[in-house]
Amino acid sequence: MKTLAVVSHKGGTGKSTLSIHLAVKAQSEGQDTLLVDLDSQSSTVAEWASIRTDKHPLAVTAQVSDITELQQQATDEGFDLLILDCPPYLNDDTDQITRLADYTILPTSPRFADICTLPKGIEKIHQPYSVVLNSCTPDLEGKISFKTAQVYQMLNDSDIPVSPVHIIRLEAFTEALNYGQGVTEYQSNGKASEHIKTLLDWIYMVA
Repeated sequence: MKTLAVVSHKGGTGKSTLSIHLAVKAQSEGQDTLLVDLDSQSSTVAEWASIRTDKHPLAVTAQVSDITELQQQATDEGFDLLILDCPPYLNDDTDQITRLADYTILPTSPRFADICTLPKGIEKIHQPYSVVLNSCTPDLEGKISFKTAQVYQMLNDSDIPVSPVHIIRLEAFTEALNYGQGVTEYQSNGKASEHIKTLLDWIYMVA
């Protein structure tokens, strides 16, 4: 079983939203997935699960202290993937969580203010990990914008690992949650679904 931790250095980065969409996509590809809400501040995963009609992926709430036991239980019950939606800050708990994970992703927007604050807590993340640029605005041709390309360069110059897959800003990501769905269910052939599939495929490759 693989464990993926999804962490963030601040609220509003789309951490829980990505966790949900990745879990739904993984489940649809035959990976029995357990999605764990460790974020007691917003509980987005728990609220989404409460209106979802499909019981899979299984979503539960837990405390950081429960992770080792959860991993063992998930392994014993035959889960293939454990996704941890972590609290929206980087502290000693982050170090503990990411040490137990096979891989960690850190979604962040390409806004200058968010990128500038990133290095202050990144030492709390145990390797291997990558930043995932989220809510990116494409250029007029739908390709990577100059601004996003600049942020990639800033991260590379700072030796901060960054995923080659970035997620553009699309309403489908949030609209799907309103119906208790993942975006690959809500809009299976849409651009948002394509982004989630590409990100998940990349995670499979590096994790």
